[in-house]
Amino acid sequence: MVNLPAPLLTLRRCSAGDETAMRELDGEEAERWRSSREALQALELSEEEAEKVLKRAFGWATQIWWRDSKVCEVPAQGQVEAVIQFLDSVGVRGPDATKMIKRFPEMCACDVEEQLRENMAKLERDWKIKGPTAANVIKRQPQVLGYVIDCQGNCEGQCNRCWVRL
Repeated sequence: MVNLPAPLLTLRRCSAGDETAMRELDGEEAERWRSSREALQALELSEEEAEKVLKRAFGWATQIWWRDSKVCEVPAQGQVEAVIQFLDSVGVRGPDATKMIKRFPEMCACDVEEQLRENMAKLERDWKIKGPTAANVIKRQPQVLGYVIDCQGNCEGQCNRCWVRL
């Protein structure tokens, strides 16, 4: 029996300067990427849509959200699945979860405990929004799950990641 090398997964990232960064994923990284893509496909995303979500979420595409804090990363084992389970736990399932992930793919790269759950707690603590109402808020504005700045009106210039938008 011949041992063939594991197939490589090549990802490309186009920057604003039309330069292309390529990185080949092999072994464990390629497997983590594939399993994350399959988890997204289970939400009825096509393979192409799932790839697009992963590229935006992990810094292979636009940096509008991440501002170079995530560049060409690979999801941790089970990370995307944990985000999907989190959405289910707060009452966002099926087509609603799919729509949210399409609208805010970066949530797939957010830590469930440190960011997603904390932001849900902030909705309840600071805004008195909880339960089904909180689920409706994040359905309408999924970026809330990724907010990391609260300038409280004293602008820090990162408005797309700031609670002031809520």
